[in-house]
Amino acid sequence: MTEIMIDAKNIVKDFKISKGLFRGKENLRAVDGVSLQVLRGEILAIVGESGCGKTTLAKILLGLLQQDSGSVELCGSKIEQIPRLELAKMVQPIFQDPYSSLNPRKSIGSIITLPMRIQGEKNSDVWMKKALQIMDLVGLPSRMFDQYPNQLSGGQRQRVAIARALINSPKIVICDEPTSALDVSVQSQILNLLNDLREELNLTYVIISHNLAVVEHMASRVAVMYFGEKVEESETDQLFSNPQHSYTKMLLSSILSPDPRQRIRKN
Repeated sequence: MTEIMIDAKNIVKDFKISKGLFRGKENLRAVDGVSLQVLRGEILAIVGESGCGKTTLAKILLGLLQQDSGSVELCGSKIEQIPRLELAKMVQPIFQDPYSSLNPRKSIGSIITLPMRIQGEKNSDVWMKKALQIMDLVGLPSRMFDQYPNQLSGGQRQRVAIARALINSPKIVICDEPTSALDVSVQSQILNLLNDLREELNLTYVIISHNLAVVEHMASRVAVMYFGEKVEESETDQLFSNPQHSYTKMLLSSILSPDPRQRIRKN
């Protein structure tokens, strides 16, 4: 039987937002009764427009936000009962913007080894060896160990972010728009790298995206969110060939075809 890595049931998350000066606050439901299951080795994509709640849901799965109701289990354990350091080893994020997610004052080696040091590893030789191994794995030359983020390209910075996420061998990786801040020419390289790493390290991915081309390339299953709700979920091929919900059909119809002849409007 395939191991269930993420089991989220009826997740609800509300925020209080101001209605204006002297008008108090009102309730905004960002995630409304969402349930998800992700099996070992799967790539689940969560798609939808900006503001649909997908990033809020990702933060709940990472343990960065506490849901108001519902439950989240990671590898069979309730997320609230997992110690913080153990949770950080189990699940790691890759953020969308490598320009802002890396500390510009720290060297690449310091950035990549930080999770090991937080986990209590005091031997600098162990840091160096593991960091150089993971740098080689993600395609970064060892000479970059002492360089700084401003000396790297966008694609190289995202490889640093990936190396940092993988240094402690997590089981689950949450990718929040992992290529949206990169040039188109670099995006495919990062996506192919993520695919190769998943197979080599037996990782499980949750990818948050509004880029359906990325989703079609990467995901094995897709969950569609609309105004905080999950309105559709199916295998990737099935969703793209036979969408059921009207919102999913609208999303798919917004994809620009790579064939310029298909973009010409017929009078």
